[in-house]
Amino acid sequence: MTSSPDSLTAEFRTPVREVEAEPTTDPNAVEIVDYRPTLIESLRDSWRARRLLWAVSSTALMAYIMKYRLGPTWILLSVFMPVIGYSLIFGGGVFNVQAPNGMPYFLFLLVGMMGWQLFQSTLTVAARSFLRLRRLVQDIHFPLILVPIAGSSQALVRFCLYLIAYVISVIYFWASRGKIYAQLQPKYLALSAAGLLLCVTLAWGISLWTAPLTAHTRDVRMVIRYALPFWMFVTPVLYPIDHLHGKTRLVAELNPLSSPVEMAKVGLLGVGSVRLYAAIWSVGLITAVFASGVWFMNRFGSRIVGLQPDFDDEDDGGMI
Repeated sequence: MTSSPDSLTAEFRTPVREVEAEPTTDPNAVEIVDYRPTLIESLRDSWRARRLLWAVSSTALMAYIMKYRLGPTWILLSVFMPVIGYSLIFGGGVFNVQAPNGMPYFLFLLVGMMGWQLFQSTLTVAARSFLRLRRLVQDIHFPLILVPIAGSSQALVRFCLYLIAYVISVIYFWASRGKIYAQLQPKYLALSAAGLLLCVTLAWGISLWTAPLTAHTRDVRMVIRYALPFWMFVTPVLYPIDHLHGKTRLVAELNPLSSPVEMAKVGLLGVGSVRLYAAIWSVGLITAVFASGVWFMNRFGSRIVGLQPDFDDEDDGGMI
């Protein structure tokens, strides 16, 4: 059974909170109060509106694609140009980083970039979700907690392209070298899926903080733009984490993204190193960031979404 947009809007309309009105002599008097749901009510409301998530995500993705003349070509270029460039610089004659077990550096980098780009793309795109979807969330009742998640559909498309490139690369090196550089055991594949899920969960958690703020000040976008390149180099994406020792290894493991990226490498390639204390630290910190982001969005999101931004949502050609 399908539902029309009008029926979905009516179903997920803003609920009315019952309040005790002060005694008045006018029987027709109506008191208007600001609806501020509790955290439990917001989570319950988000679960009820889960059917709208796919429709809003598709709308956000198509709006991005139709914005440019070349359409999906820009997504393809933004996905594969960094991989090719880093492969030539770090795996070629400049730094000549050696991948573990003699595997091709391109394949090692591709899996590392898969986890990192899932985080980076989700964060940068979701940070602008209120700017791109503000008319929608003002016209219909769509839970604010779901706005950054729905706005990150473009990042999931990029991840699928990385996954397809990984499968093609494994087949190519199998045919050319006669060796399969992949893990086929279900428990390791589950470990990789858990690592990738942690990457996107951290991005969603941060975006729950930054998306409302980004809608009203460009400074948040600038902080994200310049912080992410530094964050990438302290994450074991371009190099094996086993090349780090002592305090350098400790600093890398304090990075909440290091363990998830290494989990993806272990699960898909059979290389990498994940220490138990580092994994526990990453899971705990990511959970805390996501939970605090849900609280922040529920507490202040409704106050911000109705305001007008102090700048236009133009695409200045940057990363975010």
